[in-house]
Amino acid sequence: MKKTLLILSLASLIFSETEAKEIQGKKIYAYGALYPTYINYSGSKYKDDGYSTTGYISIGDGKENLFQFGATYTHLNYKDGYSDLNQRDFTLTYSNVNGILRNHTFTFGGHYISSDDELTDGGYTIFFDGTYSSYSKTYPYYFNWSAGVGTYYSHYDNTINFHVVQITPHTTYRIFSDYRRGSLYADLIGYYIHLSDSEKVGVGIDNLYSIEGALRYYYGNYDLKVGAWSGQQVFAVKNGGFVVYNLVEKYKRGAYAELGYTFRNGLRISLNLGVNRYKESSDSVTQTTATLSLGYRF
Repeated sequence: MKKTLLILSLASLIFSETEAKEIQGKKIYAYGALYPTYINYSGSKYKDDGYSTTGYISIGDGKENLFQFGATYTHLNYKDGYSDLNQRDFTLTYSNVNGILRNHTFTFGGHYISSDDELTDGGYTIFFDGTYSSYSKTYPYYFNWSAGVGTYYSHYDNTINFHVVQITPHTTYRIFSDYRRGSLYADLIGYYIHLSDSEKVGVGIDNLYSIEGALRYYYGNYDLKVGAWSGQQVFAVKNGGFVVYNLVEKYKRGAYAELGYTFRNGLRISLNLGVNRYKESSDSVTQTTATLSLGYRF
């Protein structure tokens, strides 16, 4: 299912750029955001449109420890003869930065689904990601590149007992970063998804592969991200575990773009547009989303 957090770029929530507050003698960095999303389906026999709203908060010490929490409510309007769908998603993660190993970030987390969809109601995902980052050895110690692997295990047993294993290698490369031109980064993500009992679930394929690429550009208070992906995805987990697709929809490709602006007082606003194509029975459906993001660092 398309969730609001699909269009989040968590890399933009860097605590080193937030304002610090003193709590019990320690500096605490926090960021809170709200993401209302409109969803439209073109070519679907079953779905008309829908919306979702996500609340997000991250809290950390700006050095080693970072906690993130997200809660999403989604409503999908189905065509006459079919019941509408209501769903709630909850995600909690903990990241350790440089504390376990120098230049490494380790993230542990879980995602829970409460849904009207009988197949995946009560489903959960647990995950782990390990990422290594390389920096220049001389001042100003620019970020050069990073590489890591995320592992996700999803389990569903409400009507059919099955699980999904996903392996997600990813890398980021700094193309340039300076005062005059701003900063440009390239992201590359691979997805391998394995389903158990795929025939019973109605997918008919055990192993799926896809690849995603994106460019992120930062200039002054503006940030821009554009990306696209292609391949096959079912029950995919994205955005570091904050997005779990839990409906039986075989996705084929997609593209997205986001433009954001951060004010001096810590307020950030952005608009994200996304388009995905997936197969519904024998028909191809176009899913379009528009998300407004309002966030504040404090």
